[in-house]
Amino acid sequence: MKRLNWIGLPVFGLITILLFAVPAFAADKLITNHSFESGTSGWTQTYGAGDPDGTISASTEQADVGSQSLKIVDNDSAVGFGMESARLTAAAGETYIAYANVYVSSGSADLYIRYYNSSNTYLTGGFTSVSSPTGQWTTVQTKLVAPANTAKVAVLLYSNNGNTGTAYWDEVMLTKDFTNLGVQVYDAGPNGTTFGIGPNAHKAFAAVTGSEGYLPKLEVIDTNTESVLSTVTFPGASTNPTGAWGAATSTDGSVYFGAYSNGHLYKHTPGTTTMTDLGQASSGETVIYDLTAGESGKVYGGTYDSAAFFKYTPTGGFAQIGTKPFLAGTQYVRALAFDATHDVAYLGVGPNASVLRFDIVTGETTNILPAAYSSISLPGSIDYAGDRVFVNIGGTMVVLKVTENPDGSFNSVTQEAASVSTSNVSPERGGKVYWASQGELYEYDIASKTATNLHKAVDGRVKRFGWVTLADQTNFPGETLVGIAANNNQTYILKYNPQNGAHRYVQVSGAAKIPGALNMIATAPDGSIYTSAYLTGGLGVYKPIRGDANDGTEETMFSPITQIDKMAAYNGKMYIGAYPGGNLHEYDPTQPWVAGPTGNPRLLVSTGVNGQDRPKAIAFGGGQVFMGTTAKTGAMDGALTEYNLATGASSVHVGIVNDQSVIALAYYGSKVYGGTTVRGGYATTPTTTGAKLFVFDPVTDTDTEYSLPVSGIKAVTELIVVGTKLWGFADGYLFVFNPANNTFEYFQQKFTDVTYGTAGTYRDADLVLVDKDPNYIYGTIKNTYLFKINISTKAVTNILTSGADMLAPDGYGNLYYKHNGTELWRYAF
Repeated sequence: MKRLNWIGLPVFGLITILLFAVPAFAADKLITNHSFESGTSGWTQTYGAGDPDGTISASTEQADVGSQSLKIVDNDSAVGFGMESARLTAAAGETYIAYANVYVSSGSADLYIRYYNSSNTYLTGGFTSVSSPTGQWTTVQTKLVAPANTAKVAVLLYSNNGNTGTAYWDEVMLTKDFTNLGVQVYDAGPNGTTFGIGPNAHKAFAAVTGSEGYLPKLEVIDTNTESVLSTVTFPGASTNPTGAWGAATSTDGSVYFGAYSNGHLYKHTPGTTTMTDLGQASSGETVIYDLTAGESGKVYGGTYDSAAFFKYTPTGGFAQIGTKPFLAGTQYVRALAFDATHDVAYLGVGPNASVLRFDIVTGETTNILPAAYSSISLPGSIDYAGDRVFVNIGGTMVVLKVTENPDGSFNSVTQEAASVSTSNVSPERGGKVYWASQGELYEYDIASKTATNLHKAVDGRVKRFGWVTLADQTNFPGETLVGIAANNNQTYILKYNPQNGAHRYVQVSGAAKIPGALNMIATAPDGSIYTSAYLTGGLGVYKPIRGDANDGTEETMFSPITQIDKMAAYNGKMYIGAYPGGNLHEYDPTQPWVAGPTGNPRLLVSTGVNGQDRPKAIAFGGGQVFMGTTAKTGAMDGALTEYNLATGASSVHVGIVNDQSVIALAYYGSKVYGGTTVRGGYATTPTTTGAKLFVFDPVTDTDTEYSLPVSGIKAVTELIVVGTKLWGFADGYLFVFNPANNTFEYFQQKFTDVTYGTAGTYRDADLVLVDKDPNYIYGTIKNTYLFKINISTKAVTNILTSGADMLAPDGYGNLYYKHNGTELWRYAF
């Protein structure tokens, strides 16, 4: 809810600005029956009881939320009438703020905070009084520091001595000034996954992504019972692992995981309860993207940052294969497969994709990827099955037949087929392999080179296929195709039996559940707070000051939706920019969440076909949505996209600023104002030295670039309209840009420690305006500072000096930010 009328007059107490890290506290303090939908239950009339000249009752005459409010009628100027909430725990020295929505018909109305000791003796109180506006709902607040010996706090709705009149109260809330609201989104879906062999062939081993403060976990899945048998936490290190993309089972039955963001290899012996950290596979590499099993217990792996190709043997440890990078000019060894018959590895490298056939014995290296796919950044996966190489690249499954000479050297490659796909390929059985595409299972016949849609549901993303002889041989005779999938932030299992067509796709019970690192915070159309997680996505929904009491679990979460890099509200809808593919979605929160491109949220435009990947800015104006994006991996030119809400027409302006990404947008006076960063797509090096501010005219489709007053600044990370000017941050500089004459009126460094080196950045500063404090702009920067800017003097006052990132206001004007990676915090003032 958005309140245009704010009244807040603290009468007692000390208000302080905090310049230090704030300790964690319990989640929301929930006032019982806060909107009087249950009559007056949970409330006590502490003033005016028995006086015939006044009444307090639940009423349907006025209601701001729901169907009832509390009506106080005071016809006696000599007597006060008041209703007090149940008393909640409180602590001395803390600042508490009470909120309520009030509808004053006549007279005045008072909102009190009242403090008590452990014996319920009243200590002190403070209040805000309101007498106007009348005939409409208004939000009122009051705050007060709890005195010594405070143990309890309550809210009093009051008509004071000397007053006569009628008022209605609704939505009574109470909070501390700083509150840790805990986890908002989670993940229980797998990434790196592999199947056991021998006595463990009925088990799957999957890594669930961790986050800051939470190590990833291995879940051991029983494919017979469709449940997690056990979980094992990855061991910590000087740099902790965040998750694992790569997984493989060696020929000796050991299970290996390749981790990010420390580039370590981990080993698990099935049947044990531990994992062993084998160390960093290649010095300086932070990500192991894929693993594949070789012969005699060997495991091969590929890395990012410098495209290293390595092997690990239980007796010899790590050894680098070839040069680093393995192919000059690349940064990723993104996908791997192994052909045991010919002792050949296949490596998917990039950016500017290649698929390399590497002879383990001779070292012969050949690029076998057809030229038609070389402009795509990276292969998603490579599998070797049925004497064929299956390359999943750009949403297409490319089937390659490699022919060797009699001596085992490379002879030729033939593309046999190309079909849509979104997953790995299964091992071959009976001349066929299987993959998933667009939520359905496909069967590919190697001999006929044809793919057939089996119309068997497999939503989400299959992480690995295997063949398992299930215990249930009645319904699943012989070997059954089993897939482990990530769907709706959960672990799912697919079963398909080729003999009888039996099919089953269900959620795995007991999956490991790990809090997600917040990647985005935004204000919803109704004043709620929406969040999303890094990598795992999902949409968390928090109702202000009415969350649950458990900091360790999410409030409400919707999925599937991929990682949200930007979202903003407009005309009752939420517009969501999601990675990968630079997708823009429209979500109507008044309607049920329905998965699918035409569901809710519905896909408006995908800029992946225009070489875009990460949405970083959204603005609205002239009946259009504007989105700023970064280029795909290996490319430089970001884009400005415009989408017409009435017609559905869209235009993608790639390279609106040459070799830069668009990361800040604002709309004013029929034009779009944009800020850029010198950083291009992932795995690129900037070609420019300074960020730009540009002005785009949607009518003429023309833009003008403006250099910043200080040279060498790498990123304009925020733009916001304040009155008739554009305010923003460029590195640590606060600026004011006047659109009347397209000049910078103000450009001063406020944060000397905010710089982005030579590489630039994708996001940093957030600035917001709140109705209840119109003289200030509030902001965060550097994952460190929460601050406010005096609009008149431009002076910056720090509120926090550590651990504050992102910023969004709720309907009460309170501010929400990320802290400690996974935690949502509220600053109420």
